[in-house]
Amino acid sequence: MKTRLAVIGAGPGGYVAAFHAADLGMQVTLIDADPNPGGVCTFRGCIPSKALLHAARVLDETKHATAYGVSFDNLSIDVDKLRAWKDQVVKKQTGGLLPRPMTAERESTMIRPDEATTTVTSGRLPTPEPSRHASC
Repeated sequence: MKTRLAVIGAGPGGYVAAFHAADLGMQVTLIDADPNPGGVCTFRGCIPSKALLHAARVLDETKHATAYGVSFDNLSIDVDKLRAWKDQVVKKQTGGLLPRPMTAERESTMIRPDEATTTVTSGRLPTPEPSRHASC
């Protein structure tokens, strides 16, 4: 008999816990309102903010580059292009979560209140030996 586990919340802690439990052979159900695991940090907080902060840092460096003889005339920001770049960064950073490859390697179920239940059951990873140490 498999151990059953429900993980509520598919943020950075929730989806990692769910995938780890599935790797250990548990029957896991991941419950979240968003269509993909990752939570606020991944899609609307940390990753998008860091991408935009990088662009701001580059802009700031160009302003200070005149001190060592490098100048940029007519510097401008294309907000739509910047937003599209930020979205690509988020997509690249989160592309492995759903539907493949991470969930395709595990037997898992994800429940979203606004959609039908999604079950992914292709190819199980071998069950690793349980660790005696807690992991974060």
